[in-house]
Amino acid sequence: MTILADQTLLKQKNIETAELDGEWLLLNINTHAITKVNELGGYIWSILPEYPTVTELAEKVHSEYGVEMEVVLNDVQAFVEMLIEAGLIIHA
Repeated sequence: MTILADQTLLKQKNIETAELDGEWLLLNINTHAITKVNELGGYIWSILPEYPTVTELAEKVHSEYGVEMEVVLNDVQAFVEMLIEAGLIIHA
């Protein structure tokens, strides 16, 4: 699945989160599925409402971490696709 860089992404409303030792647990209340993400994944999850597209997320991660933009864009795209497949976010 390829998400267009400018598609708006929305968190599902049925997700609870917890941060433990730099890792994040995302619990889908409806399915009882738990998705564990690392610190960067948790950061992306936390800024998603303010930066609701792949491009905006990648630009923010790039500015915060200084990683090459092409690498960040590919990584954010893959992470977003994983979140969609896990039922944690949708694209509008």
